[in-house]
Amino acid sequence: MTVTRVLVILCSLHVQCTVGQSVSVTVATDKEIATIDDHFVGVTIDSAEIPIAFNWGGLDLRSPKVRTLAKALSPSYLRIGGTAGDFNTFDPTGHGGTSANSTFTGAIWDNLNDFVRTVGWDLVFGLNVLKRKDGQWDPENAKELMSYSYARNYKMPAFELGNEPEYFPEPFTNTISGAQLGRDFVHLREILKSTPGFESTLVIGPDVTGISGPRSILFENFFKGEGSKAVDRITFHQYYAYEVGVTVDTCLDPKVLDSLISDIHRVRNVTAPTNPDTAVWLGETSSFYGGGAPDISDRYVAGFLWLDKLGVASRMGLKGVLRQSYYGQNYSLIEPHTFEPYPDYWLTLLYKRLVGNKVLSVQTNSTNSFRVYAHCAKQKSVYNYKPGSVVVYIVNVNIYTTVVTFPQFQKNMDLFWLRPEFIELTSRNVTLNGKRLDYVNNTIPDMPPQKAYGGLLMLPARTFGFAVFPDADVDICK
Repeated sequence: MTVTRVLVILCSLHVQCTVGQSVSVTVATDKEIATIDDHFVGVTIDSAEIPIAFNWGGLDLRSPKVRTLAKALSPSYLRIGGTAGDFNTFDPTGHGGTSANSTFTGAIWDNLNDFVRTVGWDLVFGLNVLKRKDGQWDPENAKELMSYSYARNYKMPAFELGNEPEYFPEPFTNTISGAQLGRDFVHLREILKSTPGFESTLVIGPDVTGISGPRSILFENFFKGEGSKAVDRITFHQYYAYEVGVTVDTCLDPKVLDSLISDIHRVRNVTAPTNPDTAVWLGETSSFYGGGAPDISDRYVAGFLWLDKLGVASRMGLKGVLRQSYYGQNYSLIEPHTFEPYPDYWLTLLYKRLVGNKVLSVQTNSTNSFRVYAHCAKQKSVYNYKPGSVVVYIVNVNIYTTVVTFPQFQKNMDLFWLRPEFIELTSRNVTLNGKRLDYVNNTIPDMPPQKAYGGLLMLPARTFGFAVFPDADVDICK
């Protein structure tokens, strides 16, 4: 296939083919700037929106479709947490006298643990920190959950304690300070270390969303106090805006995309003095809070935010990004009830299959509307890329087609370019190299690359995707 033929293919499938920019991309291959692991991208089910007391709000954890789609994303963390988690009680039999609206039973817990074991996910579970006694967290119900789990040989990779503590309801907002929450975390850690089967369970938190302004005082005091000694992973939550009033243009605005950079810097400024080496996660994140924006968060256009977020997070040294959510509301990866994949599901799957652990620096002459990230390519996946391969992923929010050259990589390229099925960026369906992606007959479709040559591409306006260089022969990627 000639270079000219590649240009025609990429441009002809999109209306906007006026070339407005030429970009040269150079990947620094002397050393990695950060590393991630295969669990870097995880998912959530928010107990605030899909109360576990209601048995997952229509999500059938035994559905072959749900399990096949989930297993394709493994390995992954599944975080169960949210506001409602701080009102839930574990009641093994369901006859303990607590409200059915705030109880999860042994049967529900069994169903969840069977699901994560089958699909190869690792569970992160949010414990109810609003169970209080004498001004401190009361761990008795958590201990009952641990005892039940140990008897059934359930593995528990990680616990959280509370969700978005700066927004606890009254009277807890006034009675649980950052310092007190830190002491509660220390108490949880001590219990885990002395409980058979839970000695290696991680303590994750504090799951804050208020990292600036007056509410940030809780976050700051948590790390000034004993909380700094209790967490194995530091978590904060991030969304770009509230879902009301957002538009397609919100998803394409470089200033909106860059707001994550400022948020990460704020978190580092607070945690670096006491926890410089503790891994930081985006413990809950998506496009827009409040459940996501209808017909935006579940459409092709949301992929600009999602792919750029993964690039920024990995480049800036974060070790985990937990997507809100696998199921539930407008920002989910699969549809309610039908479980059909949304566009961001396919984007997440490609990321999992293509993007390796070593993060590389990228230099370009582009504007901020053309965003490029690079990693060593993943070798152990369905594509079996050989050692030395490099993958770049590109988010082009320009309103014009962009000619891209890779001076280092003049040989083969594998392209995985995602576009809306139709011209509208709010398309419900997504195409890969011009072919619509569909889940048919309980099977993940083949997702082959488009072969290209010569290190030169013409990328359509307002699209995104991946390019793999199998013959890059980069030493640090071997």
